[in-house]
Amino acid sequence: MSSTAATAIPNAATHGSYLGSASIDLTTTAQTAGQVATVALVVTVCIAFYLLTCAVWPFGKCRRCKGVGKFKSPFGNAYRHCGRCDGSGLRVRFGRKVISYYRRTHAAASNATSKGARK
Repeated sequence: MSSTAATAIPNAATHGSYLGSASIDLTTTAQTAGQVATVALVVTVCIAFYLLTCAVWPFGKCRRCKGVGKFKSPFGNAYRHCGRCDGSGLRVRFGRKVISYYRRTHAAASNATSKGARK
């Protein structure tokens, strides 16, 4: 009989502590949701700022020639053009490629829709 009484007490204690921890978990979850929303807002603002920057300044320095556009020959004073940027020293930034892709897709969709409406 003493073993039955001993097992009933831990079950009751476990059940009571479970209810207490549930309210703590809800508070923690609410704080975590607020933190996730804050991080999502910060990331969204950073991406928007980067895309705005890419719209204003679409080119960056070529990574191979570091924006110079040419390489010096290892022997002598001769130069050759960079093969990646064709001697311009510039590359199109990733954000600008995203903007151009969006514009092309949007323009193609609006042209297809307007042509269908005219018929």
